[in-house]
Order: sequence, then C-alpha cells, then structure tokens
Amino acid sequence: MKIRPSLKLYFFISVVLLGSVMAIGFSLLSVNYFINGLDKGLNSVMIDIAKTTEVEDGHPVNVIGFHVAKRWQDTPAVIQQRFESPPQDANQLQKRKDQSSVFSIPENLFFVVLAYTDEGEKRFVSKNILENNGLEHPGAQVPKKNRLYWALFTALAAIIIFSFVLVMIMQKIAKPIESLKNWAKSLNQDSVQHSPPDFSYNELNVLASLVQSSLISAHQSLEREQRFLSYASHELRTPISVIRSNVDLLTRLSEKSPLSDKQQLTLQRIQRAGLTMSDLTETLLWLSRDDEHDMAPEPVNLHAKINLLCDELNYLLNDKSVEVQIEGEPCRVNVRATACHIVLSNLIRNAYQHTSYGEVKIKQVGSRITIINSNHNNDTTSSIDDASNKKVATGYGLGLQLSEKIIKRHGWFYEITDEQGRYQVTVDFGDNKGVS
Repeated sequence: MKIRPSLKLYFFISVVLLGSVMAIGFSLLSVNYFINGLDKGLNSVMIDIAKTTEVEDGHPVNVIGFHVAKRWQDTPAVIQQRFESPPQDANQLQKRKDQSSVFSIPENLFFVVLAYTDEGEKRFVSKNILENNGLEHPGAQVPKKNRLYWALFTALAAIIIFSFVLVMIMQKIAKPIESLKNWAKSLNQDSVQHSPPDFSYNELNVLASLVQSSLISAHQSLEREQRFLSYASHELRTPISVIRSNVDLLTRLSEKSPLSDKQQLTLQRIQRAGLTMSDLTETLLWLSRDDEHDMAPEPVNLHAKINLLCDELNYLLNDKSVEVQIEGEPCRVNVRATACHIVLSNLIRNAYQHTSYGEVKIKQVGSRITIINSNHNNDTTSSIDDASNKKVATGYGLGLQLSEKIIKRHGWFYEITDEQGRYQVTVDFGDNKGVS
C-alpha cells in the first residue's frame, strides 16, 4: 500500500527544520560577532595600557589585572608556556584557550599583545582569565555539565514554543481549507446551485467559485447529453420500426413472388441494419434514463438468453469462416432483464462483428459468462479508422463501450483481456465487485 505524503506534515517539518537551521546559524553568527567585539575591545585597552605604562627591564608591572613587561622573558611563565614564541605583529591580539569541545565554555583564556610606545619602546601586555577568576565563593561555581544541560534545555524549549506557535498558525489556515474540502465533497446536483460559503480567505473563495462554476458546467453538459440521447433514441425508434415492419412485409411478399439473388441480398442487408439500429437505440435509451434503479429485478435464464441471442445475431457470421462454441448450464439470476439483455447482446454482437476468420467461444458457468473471439489470421487483428487514420485494435466497438457503462452502473463484475488476435470479456451478473 502506497503511503501518500501529507501536505500539512510536510509543511510543518519543513518550517521547523528551516526555523531551527536559521536559529542555529544566527546564534553562531551572533556568538562570533560577540567574541570578536570583546577581542577588539580588549586589544584596544591593552594597547592603551602599553603606551601609558612605564616599565624597566626585569621589573614588569601589573596594571588593573594586566601584566606589562618590556622584555618577553619578563612575561608570566604561563604566558610563555602557552605561546611558543613572542608575538611579531604589533597591535595584534594573540589568544589561546582551554576548551574541551566546540560547544563547551572555555575554562581558561590567555591574551598577549605586542605594542610600542610613542618613543618606540616595546611593551608586552598579557592577561589570564582562569576558570575560577572572579568567583569569591568556590561553592557558587556552576558545573560545566549543568551549563550544557541548561543550553540544551533552552534550545529545546525554544523549538517547542516555535512548533506550538506554528501549529496554531497552521490550524488557523488549515481549518478553512478543510471546510472547503468538505463543502466540495458534499456538492450534488441540487446544492451546487447554492452560493458557496465564506472561507475567510479571498484565495479560497475564488477557488470555491471556480469549483462551483466547473461543476455547474459539467452538470449542464451531462444534462444536455442525456436529453440528446433520450430525444434521439425516442425519435429513431419510429423510423426504425417502420423499416423493420416494411422489411418483414417484403419478406412475406417474397415468399409468393421470389426475389432475385441480388434483391434477396439487399433485403437481408436492410434487415440486419434494422436489427443493429434497433439494439443500439434501445441501449442509448436505457443509458439516458434516470429511473432504471426503480425497476424491479426479475429472474433471467442466462443459458437460454445466450442461445436466443446467438441465433438472432447469427447473420453477422454470414460469409465468414468462424466457428461458434457455446458451453453453458441452466442458471437463473435476478437482474434487471433489459440491462442484462443489452449487455449480452452487445458483447456477443461485438465478438461476431470483429471475428473474420477463427472462432467465438461463449462459456457460461453459473452467473459468470466469458466470451472469447479469436482471429487466426493476424491481418484481421487491426483495422484502420478512416476518420482519424489510426490503427484500432479489433475487439473494441461502440457496443462494448455502451455495455461497460451499463455494467458500471449496476456494479457487475467485468474483466477484459486483450492479446494479439484474441479478445476475452468476462461478466458476472451475480457479483457486485465493479469493473476491473
């Protein structure tokens, strides 16, 4: 099962990660600027002390915590240990620190500056900032681990507060979107005509108007199509009935006055066209009706229905080398008889029409019917559509498409297998699993 990503979750995680990265980045930048500022300030103080303090060789002095010496060897031993050689660049602060990790506070800091007086004499100014400097009471020291824990706790609290605020903002934005989704799902042919509610945001209101106008347009198109099918089907039934009745009349007259072979062939063609038009009209009329679900099911003998339809449609196999095999067993199913008749008629007609040389096999087991039409001549497995000048696979036809619509409407099982030179359709009138 494919897990679809959540837009809300994706937005939440993205914003939290982006906010965390920006907070960490700006924090590091702020710390860097802060330390650089302190270093520059300390460097300036040490240079001023060097210029204003008188020192003799071998007699360094201490001025407000800064050690001033004229020679490098007069600087404190700890400074000489930390710095391997005396500084060479004048007025440049040199710094060393004792730090266990990047994220911990330095335990000890050591500074030294080489400066010159106005007379050009050297001065080495140094200062130590040790861990316990400035703490009068050792018991008041804050353990290093506690400092790290406090820093982590503060960062975690900031992320939680940021996430909470983000969730509140998302709720305020997501609630109108959820309302829009629920409103769109509840739309039907009647409610779509009503004005959409206010969704708080102008963009959502515009989207709701677009959804409403699109659905209204789709409903209007569907209604026009249904009306056209209904009117056309009703209007076609009368001329088709006239054609079929006159064909029957000519057939009876031909028994008294035999027709020529050419006339007989023409009469048969008219008769076949009339039957095809009649079935197609009934199918279109059925699809255009809105009250088919109100019709009560009735028992239909599938085996007898198949044999009857095969006999009626047998004229489609005239002048064709096609073998028909029918396998079945007595079985009655409670279905809407007209819909069942249309589906079976279209499926069998489709198999007969699109098989030129081969066999048609109809197998009925209970309520399940399988129709297979196989062409032995590969040249007949495709035909050319004159309107689009494209190849169309044999086995497809308007009757098949109309049957699919009826099957979907009634929820019957339906399966198609299309292979080279072989087309198989399975329909189950007792199984409501839908179209596969």
